[in-house]
Amino acid sequence: MQQFRLALAALCAMSVLVLGAARSSATQSSFAAPESCTAQLLADGVNAAGSARVVDVTGFACGGLWSSLWADVNVGTETIGVTMVLKWRPDLNNWWPTDRAVTCVEGLLPETIYRQGCFSN
Repeated sequence: MQQFRLALAALCAMSVLVLGAARSSATQSSFAAPESCTAQLLADGVNAAGSARVVDVTGFACGGLWSSLWADVNVGTETIGVTMVLKWRPDLNNWWPTDRAVTCVEGLLPETIYRQGCFSN
């Protein structure tokens, strides 16, 4: 059962991250950072991406156009814990999940987001 949950968690995280990568830009933007970065706004961004539904936020951090989110999400009938890195998307007026395999590069993210968002599950 534990292996199934780990596989499901990995599948969920990858689905959310791939969806975010498919919709995000690889270029640096000159847009201003959002006026607000709250647990609810980050959860709303994940929910808008559509792969999972946030049911509980354990922690989050914000830095400019970037944020990290630790949350429990529903995927189908399972609830799993995930860690995500989100980027402010002015074109969507929303925070959006990113592909950590692409965004978790030292020097690209603010140090706090890099440390808290890139080194777990």
